[in-house]
Amino acid sequence: MKDIIKRDSIERYTILITTYNRSNYLRRLLSYYNKFGENYNMIIVDSSSNENKKINKNIISKFSKLNILYIDKYSPTVKGHQKLLDAINQIETKYSVYCADDDFITPNGINQSVDFLEKNPDFSCAHGHYISFYLKTNKTGGKEIYWRPIYPFKSISFANAKERLSFHFSSYYPTIYAVHRTDLLKLIFKDAVKFTDDYRFGELLPSMLDSVYGKMMKIDVLYSARERIVGSAGQTSKNLNDFIKNGTCEKKYNKFRECLAKALVSVEDISKEKAYKIIDKAMNKYLGSSIFKLKLKAGLKRIIEHNVLLKKLYLVYRQFKTSKKQISMLDRLPAIEYDNQENMYYEDFIRIKEIIEGYYKIDE
Repeated sequence: MKDIIKRDSIERYTILITTYNRSNYLRRLLSYYNKFGENYNMIIVDSSSNENKKINKNIISKFSKLNILYIDKYSPTVKGHQKLLDAINQIETKYSVYCADDDFITPNGINQSVDFLEKNPDFSCAHGHYISFYLKTNKTGGKEIYWRPIYPFKSISFANAKERLSFHFSSYYPTIYAVHRTDLLKLIFKDAVKFTDDYRFGELLPSMLDSVYGKMMKIDVLYSARERIVGSAGQTSKNLNDFIKNGTCEKKYNKFRECLAKALVSVEDISKEKAYKIIDKAMNKYLGSSIFKLKLKAGLKRIIEHNVLLKKLYLVYRQFKTSKKQISMLDRLPAIEYDNQENMYYEDFIRIKEIIEGYYKIDE
């Protein structure tokens, strides 16, 4: 473990890892990167309990090949985006990539994304294919990995921000894990901290700002493997339907819209009023204008040109509530044969698979 991050002219990016009371996940992820034998720049920000921080410090000390800055000043109650912003402000490399402690982002995917962004300054971020995985006990008592593709997105390369924003709302996927230029990532998360105070809008806003500030590239590479965990933050945090019920949705949406409008006006020759209309129309697309309309209180109806927010808000909630059922369904979904040696993704996949199956005992 090192107190500062060393700089090297050939090291263009920093991997930012957040961890919270999951020491085995952290050990697993660092073992994965350690096997590449590279002196990766890393920042680990830890909001675990004091007991788990001691464990994490010991784990990190064993990975001396990795160039790690460990920051453990955070309490377990710190807001996630504030923790991220603090860490991003420590980064000095030109590019950055955020990786949660239970996920993997391939060095090959990062390198190809950095190469692309170097040659294409009009793109805000770049990434590739994502898979979702989980472990299941087989007949012999061992653990096997099951996986399937997720985020079936395309590159978004419209010339103007209005079209990119509208398209991204209509076919949303998170871009928080993509490779970014560090300066842009600092700007985006500064706004995320200022204009959101919850997980839902806090995830949505950075991704939408990506589409406003530039094009977004999907590269044909296995980029990330994300573990599907029942009870993760994405499944247990309050959702838009909860905000409607407790009367906070209008205030939250207005702050979210204000931030996006500010960004749109900065890159497009339009008024803020026009920007509001663009965002409201795009938000209606995101909510799914033909699915399960939800009757709201009169005050909330004014949010989007006097239209109602739709029950797709509630569909999100239902998806999280039925997460256990969804996980069991993964067995029956066709999986791309990433473990076929003829597959172009084989080498990147097999490195992840070997690490996952070797570290199946996970902290709760």
